Amino acid sequence: MRRLLYGIGLLLWLAGAYLTGAAAQDIKGVRIDPPARLPSFELVDQHGGTFGVKRLTGQWSMILIGFTQCPDVCPFTLANLEAVRAELGLRLRPDNLPNIVFLAVDPERDQAVLKDYLNHFHTDYVGITGEPQEIDKLVAGLDAFYRLEKKHSKDRRYNVKHSAAVSIINPQAEIVAKLSPPFHPHRTADYLFKVMKGVQ
Repeated sequence: MRRLLYGIGLLLWLAGAYLTGAAAQDIKGVRIDPPARLPSFELVDQHGGTFGVKRLTGQWSMILIGFTQCPDVCPFTLANLEAVRAELGLRLRPDNLPNIVFLAVDPERDQAVLKDYLNHFHTDYVGITGEPQEIDKLVAGLDAFYRLEKKHSKDRRYNVKHSAAVSIINPQAEIVAKLSPPFHPHRTADYLFKVMKGVQ
């Protein structure tokens, strides 16, 4: 666990260096038109509560998939998204900010540590995982992918290949856009504001 915390701390520092450095990159965003409705699924959040498509209605959300043992992309993106939300908070009321939802696709290793893992980034983040078939339903609905590479490992230190795009979900539980990291906070917040307000 100490090694994991050190790794997360290092990546947070690197994310901060990126965010304050030469990060003036174009936004890698794609609008989904018409919006794509998410399928029904039944997962659990990091507190043990049921999490289905109804939990995504009535508010904006940003969903990324990954795993808690991820050495780079996941922690960097989670830290990056908090900087984006902070920028977006200058344009929206706090109760209108999108929820950050982390879909952990490796429940065998993720479920027991998901709450503590996300608390290192923000206590408001929502982590979800569950039975593989239910994870697969949501992953398919997000037009994403993952692959557990257990066959390449004799222990629990296997890797997980997964897509890195973040799906933007409207209050009707529909995907309206996708974003690829890294995210420049100011420009990404502007992009999200336009998406949420329906501005092309």
